[in-house]
Amino acid sequence: LHINCRRQNPTAPAFVYLYENPLIRPLNRDREALARYKKWFTWDGSLLDDARAIQLFYPNSLEVKEWNPPSARNLFCVHVASNKALAVVDERDLYSERLRIINWYENNAPQDFFLYGRGWDRPAAIPGRWGRICNQLRKIFSRIAPMRPPFRTWQGSVEDKIALLQRARFCIAYENCRDLPGYVTEKLFDCFRAGCVPIYIGPKEIKDLVPPECFIDGRQFQNPAKLNEFLRNVSDADYVCYQESIKQFLLSLKARNFSQEHFAQVIVQTILQNEK
Repeated sequence: LHINCRRQNPTAPAFVYLYENPLIRPLNRDREALARYKKWFTWDGSLLDDARAIQLFYPNSLEVKEWNPPSARNLFCVHVASNKALAVVDERDLYSERLRIINWYENNAPQDFFLYGRGWDRPAAIPGRWGRICNQLRKIFSRIAPMRPPFRTWQGSVEDKIALLQRARFCIAYENCRDLPGYVTEKLFDCFRAGCVPIYIGPKEIKDLVPPECFIDGRQFQNPAKLNEFLRNVSDADYVCYQESIKQFLLSLKARNFSQEHFAQVIVQTILQNEK
């Protein structure tokens, strides 16, 4: 079982789990390269017209515990991610949208925003091939001559993301890219596990996969100011309604396709049925 498509031909009948999205790893949508595998486990809806493709979403823990109520959540809005950028320039890029929100809070309401993750002691990463070179040079220079962190809302890296989200009311949980069919990652489900309400953008069909009452759709806001205005008007009663919707979803059969148990079961059963 290979994790992501490889360039070399396998020496034995092989299967592949297409973990990374094709904007980061183009081979994962290269059908000529994928033809060397017996079965493709993939979340990517654009590949499902091939009989070898088996839809398999990212696996998540769907454990439901007692969650902190809104009154016990002292962090208004958080974002947890490393300072990265796409290696290609693409209109579906959401790194830039997340940065737009970060910059708005930096300039307008830094007391309400908490940025966590690695690499934010340097300027925001630049997309594209030349951007990758610039980003590497920045890393080197920052080790030689450490600079003042450019983001005052940055709180450093975090060891326990779920524990952090249990203290947060809202989380910017945009995927790395939008409009990739089936691309729903832990960014959404980590918030659900912690009873934190996510602001989310992902695949266009997300409301067919996850009830819209479970998250705040980031697409509806023209700019970060409108988003912040909306968040400020979410009452404690409204917040509890979001939490209840999340809980009902996690306990439902609809959520099972996103579970770790389903993920393992599909892979094991498929390989056993096709091992010869």
